[in-house]
Amino acid sequence: MNSATISETPMLITLKQAAQRLAISRRTLERLIAAGAFPSPLKIGRASRLSVQDIDDYCEQLRSRRIQGLEVRHD
Repeated sequence: MNSATISETPMLITLKQAAQRLAISRRTLERLIAAGAFPSPLKIGRASRLSVQDIDDYCEQLRSRRIQGLEVRHD
């Protein structure tokens, strides 16, 4: 594989990294996952990883709701 084609951004990241990317606590992210408001992580052995694409899609959903004037709730 050519190193020029390899993405610098990992496709899967830890919950801690995802929480940092979203500017929320890891516990808040865990609550969003438990409530079904955020996609479940992938399990690789004992490790949990989130797809960067899932995070980007979640942010896009929040943006579209804000544009439409809908209240964003995370109960």
